[in-house]
Parts: sequence; C-alpha cells; structure tokens
Amino acid sequence: MTKTAPASVPAPRRRGPDGRFPAYRGHTCQPYTGYEEHCWHLDYRLQDDPDFRITFKRNPWCWSPELGFHRARTPHVPERLTGLTDGKFVGPKGMNMWQAVRVGAGWGTNSGGPDPARWKEQTWRVMVAVDYRWSGDLEPVAQLGRLIGALVDGGGQKRIADDDDLLRGWFRDSTREFLPHPAMGGWNDVLLRACDGQADLEQDGAWVRSQQPAPVPRRPGEPEPWEYRIDLWNNLVGIAAHPGGMRIVCEVYKLTQPSPEQAMNWMTTAVRHALRWGQVDTIPASRPAPDNEDEDDD
Repeated sequence: MTKTAPASVPAPRRRGPDGRFPAYRGHTCQPYTGYEEHCWHLDYRLQDDPDFRITFKRNPWCWSPELGFHRARTPHVPERLTGLTDGKFVGPKGMNMWQAVRVGAGWGTNSGGPDPARWKEQTWRVMVAVDYRWSGDLEPVAQLGRLIGALVDGGGQKRIADDDDLLRGWFRDSTREFLPHPAMGGWNDVLLRACDGQADLEQDGAWVRSQQPAPVPRRPGEPEPWEYRIDLWNNLVGIAAHPGGMRIVCEVYKLTQPSPEQAMNWMTTAVRHALRWGQVDTIPASRPAPDNEDEDDD
C-alpha cells in the first residue's frame, strides 16, 4: 500500500537581528508596542491575560488583508479571533475591539486605546455606535481598522479636523445612512432637511428647541435627560461644531436600536464617507500572495 508523504509544515519563525520577524510572502508582522498601566478612555482598566502575557509579547497577534489574523511566528496559520469584553485587551483566542482596530490599521498592538498622537477624537468616536465593545468575529473589526488606518495615515483625518465644512459634510452623510427611521418620528424630516442643507433655521429651529426635555426631579448623581438629536441638528446646520460631534451622530444612531452587525455596517460606511470627505483617493488594496513563493522556515 502506497503511503502518502506528510504535508510539509513550515517551522515557527525566529526574530531577525532587528527584533522583528522576517517577511512572509511580502508581509512583515506588526510588533507588540508596550503595556499601559492605566487606560484613561474607558471606565475600567484593561489587563492582558496573565496566562498569555509572555506568549503574547513573544508571539503577538497580527492581521493583514491577505493572511487574516495570525501570530507573528506562524503567519501561515490563519486564526479566527473573537472580541473580548471582559476587561482584557488580549487573550489566547481573541482581543478587545481597540486592538483589532489597531492591527487592522497596521499600528501594532498595545494595552491602550486611541493614541492621541495618531488619531483624533472624531475618528475613534465612531465606535460609540457599539460602545467600544465587540464580542463577535473580529474580522469585520480589522477591516474597519484598515479603513481607519487609511484615513489617518492618508492625511484625511487631519484635513477633516482642520475644516468645519468637511467635518459637517461627514456628519451629514453618516446621518443620512440611518434616516428615515420609525424611531425618529418627527425628527426624520427635520434632520433630513439639515443633511440636505435645506433647514429653515427659524421654523425648524423653533421646533427643535421645543423638543428640549422638561426638567424632572433627580436623585443625586443621576444624569439629567438629554436629547442628542438637538445637538446633532445644531451640528448639521452649523450652529455648533465640535470634533467629538461623531459621538453625537452615534448616540442618535443608537436610538434606532441596531443589531451589532447593522452597527458594524454603519460604522464601516461612516468611515468610508470620512475617506471621501478627507480626500483620501486610495485604500491599500488586498494583494494576493504569489503562488510560487517559498515559505520562510527561519
């Protein structure tokens, strides 16, 4: 009986003299860039999994459009990762949403969230649509990160941040994506007119002001009722402008009670609008790995 020779499996890779793993089919894996003790942007502290800490630093997760998720030592082994929402930033089978966005953007992994030196508030606030948490398959999150990376590294984020008209255009297009919706009631027409630049500042403005929630008795520390649609209208018509306005757009979007999948689709579309308003012409295309390239067995 003829025996079939076992398939050749590449050996785990070793770091080069620069401390990074050599390229695999044109892809160089992203590094682990450090651990931050405190994470100011969240209401809890993120911790790496103590059972995975040393392994992760020596063999961090990486992602590319061609290879998907993989570990730096074994890029030829694809992995399906899930989002962590338990306060850990990374584990043996997943990572939190911030990390998946970072590796999707090509920025490496660390225990922090948004990097103020790299991406600005109006960019990372788009994830308010899911409250910065994702517990499903991380592939769409990495794809979202890829778009965010193109927006930031392509200069689109800076162009939007420096021009209120571009910022407002992004908010308008992102808002149109979920209007009209039954949950919005009379707000549908008012917000759509604002999105189309046809708002009647006197008539619509009076109606918007009438929607201000009436004061109600509150316990100490209890937040007052807030109508984010008023803030959104003010942003859309130019009465108010703030880089964090994308949070307002997201808060209004959440009133439609989207499923996680719907929210991911909306966030992805919103970032694509940002790419257009930020005048980023191209997004790095997925490049198929050459069929005739030998695997690196270092």
